[in-house]
Amino acid sequence: MFPIPPAPSKRAAARALHMEGAGSVWPADPVPSCTGCMVEANSSQVVELPLQNGSSTRSSQFVGVELLQSFKPLIIPCYALVVLVGVFGNYLLLYVICRTRKMHNATNFFIGNLAFSDMLMCATCVPFTLAYAFNPRGWVFGRFMCYLVYLIQPVTVYVSVFTLTAIGVDRYYATVHPLKKRLSVMACTYLLCGMWLLSCGLVAPAVAHTYHVEFKNEGFIICEEFWMGKKRERLVYAYSTLFVTYVLPLSALCISYLCISVKLRNCVVPGHRTQSQAEAQRVRKRKTFRLVSLVVAAFGFCWMPISVFNVLRDIDIDLIDKRYFLLIQLLCHLCAMSSSCCNPFLYAWLHDRFRAELRKMFTCRHRIGIPANNCATASVVL
Repeated sequence: MFPIPPAPSKRAAARALHMEGAGSVWPADPVPSCTGCMVEANSSQVVELPLQNGSSTRSSQFVGVELLQSFKPLIIPCYALVVLVGVFGNYLLLYVICRTRKMHNATNFFIGNLAFSDMLMCATCVPFTLAYAFNPRGWVFGRFMCYLVYLIQPVTVYVSVFTLTAIGVDRYYATVHPLKKRLSVMACTYLLCGMWLLSCGLVAPAVAHTYHVEFKNEGFIICEEFWMGKKRERLVYAYSTLFVTYVLPLSALCISYLCISVKLRNCVVPGHRTQSQAEAQRVRKRKTFRLVSLVVAAFGFCWMPISVFNVLRDIDIDLIDKRYFLLIQLLCHLCAMSSSCCNPFLYAWLHDRFRAELRKMFTCRHRIGIPANNCATASVVL
């Protein structure tokens, strides 16, 4: 399979132990094995965090780090593919929406916001996560970037999830209640701003418990979330976040698209239809149903592993074998990040109108002497 690298250093195993404790309660009575482990909190308060000791725990950590390193030749190309497809696909989608005036409506603004947050998520979550996971010195980007990255990463994730929910609800009203007044562009702008503010508010407790920890004797640094002595508060926050960012959006998507499917199934076109017209309508209904099913399945599949992992970690970190902890954590993160690649295809590339608009834009740009902005465009509502 893959070549196994040399045995990991003591600091790598110690960092793995701290990474497993991230987001969970720090042990109440650890056995000190390290001095000079200074924590620089965002309030400039400095406290000392001891390391857990124990031969069995430490040996499992060595195995865990070694196992993660053995999968490095596979994990890095997978992450690189996610970044390439996610950034390019979402940028192209955002570019088309911004350059096509007829696409400036609430529905496409939601899709544009989703593309922007997914693109930002790929640019911030993936590179820093990979560098932090495989660098033996730990967090090498400085104290300021520690707090900035730990703010941007979850904010982009939450914005993407909330935008997906808004798209589902918007499509529900457009299909089930077509005569009702649609959301205006101004109202959509306010709603999008509210999503970003709400996401920042949800992240605030986690950022407040993020620490930049320097192990001077070991020669490495970690940037992690610690809730020392606040187990109940941590669990309340974790479960509340899980409900708001996964259970509630998934339920909203399921209900919205279920209503859309029922509406389309019961829809009857007035007047006499030929056999070819009836068959064309059945094909459109099947295509819509498949697309709706893909949207719900993609959201549930991409975000379920990391959600289950976080729940198990918060309930009892020992439920996850320490030998596989880091590998499972990274694979769950990779699965969640892959949603940024799925969204452009599900919400744009699979739509005939968007592909036609994209071809029209690039065809027009290649015409000599004709600016792209002067090309005739059709109204596109994805």
